[in-house]
Amino acid sequence: MSNSLYPVFLKLETLSLLIIGGGKIALEKLESVLGNSPETVIRLIAIEISPEVRTLQQKFSNITLYERAYHDDDFNDTDVAIIAVNDIDLAAKIREDAHQKNVLVNIADKPELCDFYLGSIVKKGNLKIAISTNGKSPTIAKRLRETFTETIPDEMDFVLDNMQNIRNQLKGDFNHKVTELNKITTQYLSDGKLSSKPDLEIEKLISITKIAQRKANIYLAIIGVMLLFGIFGLVVYQFDLSDDIQTFLSKDGHIFYWMLFAGFMAEIVAGSMGMGYGVICTTILLLLNVPPPVVSASIHSAESFTTAAGGFSHYKLGNVNKKMVWVLFPLAIVGSIIGALTLSHYGEHYAHIVKPIIACYTLYLGSNILRNAFKDKNKNRVKAKRRTNLRVLGLVGGFIDSFAGGGWGPLVTGTLIKEGRIPRYVVGSSTVAKFLLTVTSAITFIFTIGIHHWNIVLGLLLGGVFTAPFSAMLTSRLPTKKMFVVVGVVVILMSLVTIVKSFLK
Repeated sequence: MSNSLYPVFLKLETLSLLIIGGGKIALEKLESVLGNSPETVIRLIAIEISPEVRTLQQKFSNITLYERAYHDDDFNDTDVAIIAVNDIDLAAKIREDAHQKNVLVNIADKPELCDFYLGSIVKKGNLKIAISTNGKSPTIAKRLRETFTETIPDEMDFVLDNMQNIRNQLKGDFNHKVTELNKITTQYLSDGKLSSKPDLEIEKLISITKIAQRKANIYLAIIGVMLLFGIFGLVVYQFDLSDDIQTFLSKDGHIFYWMLFAGFMAEIVAGSMGMGYGVICTTILLLLNVPPPVVSASIHSAESFTTAAGGFSHYKLGNVNKKMVWVLFPLAIVGSIIGALTLSHYGEHYAHIVKPIIACYTLYLGSNILRNAFKDKNKNRVKAKRRTNLRVLGLVGGFIDSFAGGGWGPLVTGTLIKEGRIPRYVVGSSTVAKFLLTVTSAITFIFTIGIHHWNIVLGLLLGGVFTAPFSAMLTSRLPTKKMFVVVGVVVILMSLVTIVKSFLK
């Protein structure tokens, strides 16, 4: 038998459905219909109706039950019918009556008598895929449904929303729109795999107006920095603060200037690699013999501003999966508080132990960065079948980030991308969650060790803020692989120096 079926999606909620039968099979058909079209008007007729069907009817007021024998008049005012009876002769008789009333029927487990099939349905938000085996194997159809449901990422609904927005903004005739949309979707589908280049995805999925807005934001940021300098100079001159500022800048061996450099380098690295701000700052601060609690407190205080800007940008660009954020951040906040309290309590008195521990962790991150530089991105790109528990990942990521001064990006963002999730939503959602835990960590440190490290915070913040307007333009011209190599080697060397110095004391 050739497969001559033509797949059609019905707006079932605008039609009248009749189900004949009240047993287990009828219950299965009911659940299938209600799972996809919950407001469908359904009449169910059976001599005996099971308790499970009655329980389901109590949840849906659009189901009407008739506990009696079937009559051919039941097909009046009926659009489609499902026959779920065990008697094959009765099923054939019902089918004849239905055809006399011009009603199409589906007869459970009797594909040769069906006018239409109820396919196994894959649901991902607005995406629906109907699977049919031409009536030969419903079991295979169910297995395929399970496979597709697991394989298609949860973020697909956000992709569909963005595609609709882009389609509505495109100008030109139908052929032009189809061509442009095909270019965009090729970034998502490449040999059956999701694209591994989030930059290309973002570039393709953001409309022309948003690109223009981003350029305008860069120029506005540059103007804002210039105005900030002007206002700062005016305040210094009016209140004669030059001596106080000089004292502030020379505090702790002129560490403020080192922090300007650290903030500048960290922002360049983060702009090029999408992660690494905390790792760079932590290694530099440890090398300068800054106490571990002050290291993490300073970094998180400065990052409270930078992650706020990054999170807001991702939200405006539609890169945030709110469901992922709500799962990640509650336990991430708990982890960050535990990490901050642990470091505040033990970091000062046991610095000779804590510093090498943190340095070993940054050494590990540096080796990962270096390994990524030489990894073949097209090799072994197999999606993990079992996904990481987001709550546990958030808890561990929050603790490590707060205790070690960084690591959220390599651990959380890196793990989620490796699992095959869409990179742009991973980066956007992770950045928002990172902002929330960063603020929490900074506040915890303020209440535990105070705010006597503002020269470090200000240096990191100004170094990053002044670099941010130019980092997007600069990093786009830097060779990414060489950046990975240089950063990885630098982090490894600085971590080794810190470890050696800790053991020589």
